[in-house]
Amino acid sequence: MRQFIVISHTATITPDFSLNDLPGSGGRMDILCRCVGASLLTSHALRHNVRVYLLLQNKISIRIESPETRYLHPDERCIAALIKKALEKIPEIVGQIEIESTPGIYISKRDLKSLLNSVDPSGTFIHLNESGISSQTFVFPSEPVFILSDHQNFSPSELDILNEYTQTTINLGPVSLHADQSIIITHNLLDVQNI
Repeated sequence: MRQFIVISHTATITPDFSLNDLPGSGGRMDILCRCVGASLLTSHALRHNVRVYLLLQNKISIRIESPETRYLHPDERCIAALIKKALEKIPEIVGQIEIESTPGIYISKRDLKSLLNSVDPSGTFIHLNESGISSQTFVFPSEPVFILSDHQNFSPSELDILNEYTQTTINLGPVSLHADQSIIITHNLLDVQNI
């Protein structure tokens, strides 16, 4: 299974954001929506071997399972509506126990370290970063777990945590990319290597 962990530093953790203003009232929720779409969707289809984690403000984790997900359409507004429904479940969360908000979408209270601890240990953590080794020569493992940030760089404390978990840091080329673009390119590399 391919897994993507997207760290959002600014996306709101309350459901009262406007679907008509994802960058503003959603705190750049548009970035997360594009990442979900890039992770799960192909042309006229849904990838069936992908898990996506969204970490919002180092407090809230949303897990999306592609084989179980329903009602997911490629537009940002639809994806944001599903995230909004998940955030409405926050008052029901007890500790780090996940709650399913809609089919295939689960929400819990976790920080970065507890999220990384919850990921299937058979996966190999790979940090996507411009300072890493070239992805063009990298042989991907069979169970990759890619970690990337939103429009902001990882903080020093986040990097310290990532260094405890990640086995490899790779770059996707000489040009800085948006997070969703990085996910699409990563999928393509894995598709070519038949992983």
